[in-house]
Amino acid sequence: MKNCNAAIVGLGGFAKLISAAIKESRKVRLIAGCDINLERLEKFKEETGIEKAYDNIEKLLPDSDIDLVIVATLPSNHYDIGQLALKSGKHVFFEKPGALTPHHITKLIELSESNNLKTSIDFVMRKNPLYFILKEIHDLNIFGLLERAALENYAHDDSLPPEHWFWDYEKSGGIWIEHGVHFFDIANWLMGIPKKAYGEKIPRETSGIIDRVLGTAYHNNGAVISYYHGFTKPEAFEKTSFSFVFEKAYAKTEGWIPIKLTIDAMVTPDIEKFLMEDLLIKARSYLPSVDLILETELLNNWSQEKTFMGRGKKYRATAITKFTYKLTKDRWEVYKACVRQGIEDLAAAIKNEKYMPDVTLYDAKKALDVALMMERR
Repeated sequence: MKNCNAAIVGLGGFAKLISAAIKESRKVRLIAGCDINLERLEKFKEETGIEKAYDNIEKLLPDSDIDLVIVATLPSNHYDIGQLALKSGKHVFFEKPGALTPHHITKLIELSESNNLKTSIDFVMRKNPLYFILKEIHDLNIFGLLERAALENYAHDDSLPPEHWFWDYEKSGGIWIEHGVHFFDIANWLMGIPKKAYGEKIPRETSGIIDRVLGTAYHNNGAVISYYHGFTKPEAFEKTSFSFVFEKAYAKTEGWIPIKLTIDAMVTPDIEKFLMEDLLIKARSYLPSVDLILETELLNNWSQEKTFMGRGKKYRATAITKFTYKLTKDRWEVYKACVRQGIEDLAAAIKNEKYMPDVTLYDAKKALDVALMMERR
């Protein structure tokens, strides 16, 4: 594929990760940057060696060499910048959430479709092989109904002083919108959008900042998902887990960018073979540059296949086995690879190598719909 030329708008911390990700791409080439902060512009030029640096989006958009605009600004600016880029004929990759309201996401969808332009959003979790494994298990009904899931996200706030934009609802949309959409998208990807959801916001006693949120979503088939986000820890002590309870298995990812997935499951020889061979092979090819290893541990074994009962259903098993899937790189390398894969997937759609990117603004809207349910709006 011929290179897709990209420009980043908004040269903050996340833009550095995007730059590093694209630098290793053979499909996307970073040729320009844009920020209203002149110091950031100069730093961008020094760090990347790229001379095209614009201090205003309206100066960047007439550049005919640019195919793709990557929007990495504050969430409150996503809609305005995305709208300008689409009106100028540029394809757009959005950092999440893409806009602060479902209405604005719908407007962006209409604008991109009417101008025959491609858009995508950085739902980085979708590109992680561990979530791909869960998706395959769910879609193939390997372990029966996904009846329960619970996210526990103990995030860091040591780089978020009280005046930081993250705490300003007008700029970030709050925790559910700025951060929670990642996990809503994973749940929507697995099970579809919930029928209803309710959330609570818990303020910090000393300042009134909303630093913790708690919510529950109710999906089809009786599946219930709990979400907790707390921005209260030092980075060295943050911890995230996402647990999934199937009828015949318990699964859990560890890390907000997970590098380990454990599955304790009741299995037959056929299911065990699938998890250790076919599924492992598919997952290993899912994210180029990041390999996957599998460790197994026999937790219980029966001399012959037995019949069990659960939720009024019968099923058969010969053993309970723990499967531990591990990515071979650290979370920052995995994060970078996932971002690169997301941008390259959009580039493939831009170059007509596929009809649509894997993740679209329709997915962004669904995640925002859930966030607004949690916000009780």
